[in-house]
Amino acid sequence: MSQNIFCALLLGAAAAFLAVDESKSRAPATEGQGIAPAPVTATTGDHDLELKYAEVYLKLARLDLQKQSDLQSRVQGSISLTQMERVRGLLRVAEENYRLVREGKTSRGALNIARGREAVHMAEELYKVAQQVNGVSATTISAIDVERARLTIDLERASLAKAEAAAKTESPLDDLAWEVDQNRDELLRLRYRFEAITARR
Repeated sequence: MSQNIFCALLLGAAAAFLAVDESKSRAPATEGQGIAPAPVTATTGDHDLELKYAEVYLKLARLDLQKQSDLQSRVQGSISLTQMERVRGLLRVAEENYRLVREGKTSRGALNIARGREAVHMAEELYKVAQQVNGVSATTISAIDVERARLTIDLERASLAKAEAAAKTESPLDDLAWEVDQNRDELLRLRYRFEAITARR
């Protein structure tokens, strides 16, 4: 009797195994069977979000320039040449950022290079203004400030070279390190300007 029960159990297990194996043969092929799975479609949600952000950022930069231009037209001399050029520079960076995102070429490194190039351009403009002002009145801007403006060009060019070197490594950490250095240097410059202004009082 017990032998019959054992045989029945054995036959049942074999039948169950064959049923599972047959269902596997009817199942869709998987990667383990030598057939590549269907490609995963990349989501465009992240790109759309980046593009939207870049678009709004560009619109704000255009409005900022329009606001400065309107104020300058209403009250002549209310906006300095350097201040107006800074606003134009922010617009150029926003335009470059939008172009990079739209073309799918955006990265921290690429944007840092755009910012670095704009910083060089701004330094060159400030030095040019200093020279032009001193061409009219030699006592308007001190020789020290003119030399500082000239050295700032060299500094920004070196900073741009660092941004380009960081971008070549394709390491987000190198790009981030450049940004941290820029922020630190900018804070130091602002501190210097603040102390220079308060020292006059």
